[in-house]
Amino acid sequence: MPKVSIVMPTFNRADTIGRAIASVRAQTFVDWELIIVDDGSTDGTADAVSGIDPRIKVLRQENQGCYVARNAGMHGSTGRFITFLDSDDEWMPFFLELTVGFLEAFPSEHMVMTEFVEKTGPGPGVRHDHSEVATKFPRMAAQVGSRLMDLPPGETDDYLRVYSSREPFGAWGRDIAASNGYPDAMLYRGQIFEHLRFGHLGWLPTTVVTREALAKVGDFLPNYRTAADYRFLGLLYRHYQANMLAIPAAIKHGTAAGGKALAEGHLATGTNEYRYATHRLPLYDEFFWTGRESDVELGRIRGWYHEHAGRVALEYGKRREAIGHLKQAVAANPSLWAARALILFATITPSDALVGRAYSFGLDATVAMKNVAAGRLSPWDLVTKAVRRATRRS
Repeated sequence: MPKVSIVMPTFNRADTIGRAIASVRAQTFVDWELIIVDDGSTDGTADAVSGIDPRIKVLRQENQGCYVARNAGMHGSTGRFITFLDSDDEWMPFFLELTVGFLEAFPSEHMVMTEFVEKTGPGPGVRHDHSEVATKFPRMAAQVGSRLMDLPPGETDDYLRVYSSREPFGAWGRDIAASNGYPDAMLYRGQIFEHLRFGHLGWLPTTVVTREALAKVGDFLPNYRTAADYRFLGLLYRHYQANMLAIPAAIKHGTAAGGKALAEGHLATGTNEYRYATHRLPLYDEFFWTGRESDVELGRIRGWYHEHAGRVALEYGKRREAIGHLKQAVAANPSLWAARALILFATITPSDALVGRAYSFGLDATVAMKNVAAGRLSPWDLVTKAVRRATRRS
C-alpha cells in the first residue's frame, strides 16, 4: 500500500490536468497513489491521463459533481494519509515530503496544512491565508465589534491572530524549508474553528489528514456542487488541532497554461458564484448560527453573507432571490444601509434582465472610477472603455 493517497476529481480539465499531474510526479516524496475521478468529462480529459504513470488510477463516473467524485476517490484509496489536489492547480515539489515528515514526527496529530499562493492572473500572486488573517478577517472583526482577531499583547505576527503557538520547524522539515528558500519558516498550531465565521482558512489541496481523521469527518455532502469543502475543513478543525506550516507549497491557479482562460470555470466564481453564496449560508448556520441566534456578532456576520448572496443575485438578474437575501441581511444586520438601498433598486427596476445590466454597469463604473483615482486608468481610457462596452451591448 502507498503511504499517501491523492484524490483528484476532474471535469473537462484537459487544458490544466497535465500541469496538476506533473506537479504530483515531480514530488520528492514518491510513495503515493493518485486517484483521478473523471466526473463525466466530454473534452478528452480521460485520454489525457491514461497510461502516464503506474501509480495513477483513473475512475470514471457520470457527471455528479466534484464532491461525489471526491467521495469515490476517498473510498477507493488505500494510503495511510489522504490529501487532495484539484486538476487545475499544482503543488511545489516538496509538498508531500514536508507534510508527511510532520505527520510522522508527530504521530498524535491528525492533520497538517501549508500556506499557498493564489494566482488569478500575471504577477506573483497572493499568499492566501496570511492575506486573510492580516487584512480581511481583522477588518470584518472590527466592523462587528469582535475581539476574536486581536493580536496577543506585544505580538506583530499576524498568524497569531488565529493560531495560539508558533515554533521553528524541527528536523522533520528544517532542511526542506531552507533548501526551498524559507529558512525561517514557522509551524503554527491552535484550535481555529471559531475563526471560520469570517471565511475560509486553509485549502483542501494543501491539507493532509490521517485515515482516522477522514473517518471522523466523513464524506463530503453529495448533494452539493460547491462550498462543501468549507464544511469538511470546518469539521476537521472542530475535532482536531490545526497545524499550519507557513511555507507556500502550492499554487491555486485562476487560469490555464500561458494565462489562458479556463475552459471550465471554477466552482465558486463567475457564473457559479451565486450557487456558492447560497450553499455557504446553511453551512454557516450549521456551524455558528443554529442554537446561537442571540449572538449579535454572529448575526451581523450572517447578514453580510446574505448581502453578498443578494449582490451576486442582482448581478445575474435574479431579482426575486436578491430581494429575499437582502431583506434577510437587513433583518440580521440593520446597519447594512447599502442593502436597504439595493432592495429599493431591485423593487423599482421593472425586469430581471434590466436589473442585471444596471447593477453590472454600476459595478464596472465603480471599479473604473477607483482605478482612475488610483492612477491605474486615465480618464481618456475610461471614456474609451465605456464607449466600447456600450457598442458591444448595443
